[in-house]
Formats: sequence, structure tokens, C-alpha cells
Amino acid sequence: MAIKECDIAYLETVFIIWCLCLLIGALIPMFRVKTWWLRAWTYARIQILCLTGLTFVAGLFLFNLQSVWGTSIAIGAAIISALCLRDILPFTPLGKKQVSNIPQSKNNKAVKLFVGNVLMDNQSHQPLLDMIDETAPDIVFLVETDQRWRDYMAALEDKFAHTYLLPLPDYNGMLFYSRFPILDVRERYLVQDHIPSLTLTLDLGDGEILTFYGLHPRPPRPQDDTADLDKELEIVAKEVSQIKTPVIVTGDLNDVGWSTTTKAFLKTSNLKDPRRGRGLYNSYNAKIPVVRWPLDHTFHSDHFGLISLKRMPAFGSDHFPIFIELGLET
Repeated sequence: MAIKECDIAYLETVFIIWCLCLLIGALIPMFRVKTWWLRAWTYARIQILCLTGLTFVAGLFLFNLQSVWGTSIAIGAAIISALCLRDILPFTPLGKKQVSNIPQSKNNKAVKLFVGNVLMDNQSHQPLLDMIDETAPDIVFLVETDQRWRDYMAALEDKFAHTYLLPLPDYNGMLFYSRFPILDVRERYLVQDHIPSLTLTLDLGDGEILTFYGLHPRPPRPQDDTADLDKELEIVAKEVSQIKTPVIVTGDLNDVGWSTTTKAFLKTSNLKDPRRGRGLYNSYNAKIPVVRWPLDHTFHSDHFGLISLKRMPAFGSDHFPIFIELGLET
């Protein structure tokens, strides 16, 4: 009997520690943490919410809800759920839309954009080419593209008259294809001398000029300071806030829409997130269904309304591509 009681006490201790970890994980996104392994907790709001539900159910079997521990677990589960839902719900149909829907018409000049992280080691390129053919975008922006991926995508150079191709090793390459003329392009290294970004000025026709930012900051990991990610977005946000013409900022930003960094970026830049009020559009991880969150973004100025937004099928990368069609509101 003594051994059994000891085992129960041990199980209860482990359970309480687990509940505290969930609570800490739920609180972390409220702060602008820089430590990479703490930053990663910010992504997992859906996962923490689901684990909290399962933990609460398990707690019903371990504790009497009338006890102090049982009551504490119930209160903790309510706090965690509230924090997670606060971040998730704005990205569901229950949230308020930041961007209005507009119909596809001749009166609205459309910009169709296809964005994807190809995963440099991935060799499955034909499905990606097929998706690009199917969606017929005006702009294609791909990251993690080395010389091999430039060769894979060579067919696009015949279909898009305007390109800026930057194949690089170590997951840093960028390939840009456009049907719109490129008036100016800047290959920039805003924070780290090996992490590029592209800033392009495009002629949309009829006197409309688009400023396009293609970004791919490093994800939170031991060898990269997450402060660099924050700094890059901060620099771009301040620049964008001064631009009066249409702007699009897109790419694998390695951050989620509910993080303090992304919220600060949108506030400073005055850009809009078309996913709000529509869906999470989780783009990573395409290979592990239970570990998914939205890392690939397209933010835009209020010159645009939304015509359509899709998460495209997996093609061998660890990211799903995103296709978005925006219309200039007249």
C-alpha cells in the first residue's frame, strides 16, 4: 500500500510540473523574449490549447475537483485556454477581418502572388511548377533556393519576362519572377551579412507603382540570435510606414501572426494581414500534421482588397506554398 501511495504522489508531482510548463508556455508570447527555445513556444498556441484540454481531462481522474490541487488545475486550464484563444480566434471566421473582400473584375487591377519555401534539400520540383502553372500568378517568390533550384525553375524564366535570381547555398537563396516590369531592385543585407532580402519597385501599369519586399529571416535556433529577426522586421516596418504607394511584404518570416514582434511590425508599418477573420493558413510543417503554424506571410497596404487566398498542396518541402490574389481598390 505504501508503494502505491508513493507512486500516486510521484505521478501527481509530475502532473503538476507539466501543468506549470503549459502555463509558462502560454504566458511566454506576452513578452518579447529573445532566447530561441523560449521564442519557439510562441508558435504552438493551438498545440498548447489541445494539450491543456487533454491535461484537464486527465486531471479529473487524478484529483478531486473539490481539492485545492483540483481547483488550481481547473483555474490554470481556464487561464491557458483564454490566452491561447485570445491569439487564435482573430485568425478564425469569428475574428474581425482586417482586409475586405473585393470581386475580381476589370475595374480592379489584380496582383496574383505565389510564395513558397522550397526546402533547399528537396528535389521534388515538378509539382511546384505544376502549381505555378495552375494558379498563373503575376509574381513568384521562392526562398531556400540554391543553384540546383534555379535550374529546376528554369522553365519560369521563359514565362516571366522580369526576374531577379539570387541562388545561394546554406538555405539563403531567393528567386523572384514577375510579369510586371522591374523598375528598381535592391539586394540588401539588413541585419546579417549572409541573410539577404529583396526590395523591388514594380510597374503595375496605368501609373501604379508597387513596392515589394521579399524576406526570409532566420528561425529561432541556437546559432542565430532571434533579435536579428526582430530587427529586420523593425527596419522594414519603419521604411514601409513612409511609403504612400501600394506595398507588399511577403516571405517565410519564421514568426507567427500573434507574436509581439509581428504585431509591432503591423502597427508600425500600417500594413494589413488578410488572414485575420479568415483562417490560420498554417504553412509549416507540411510533413508533421500535429506541428503546424503559420510562418509564411503576405502583408499589404490598405490600397488592396482580397480576391482569394489559398494554402496550396504539399510538394516535398516542409512548407506549404501560399497563393494570394489582391485587387487594387478603386
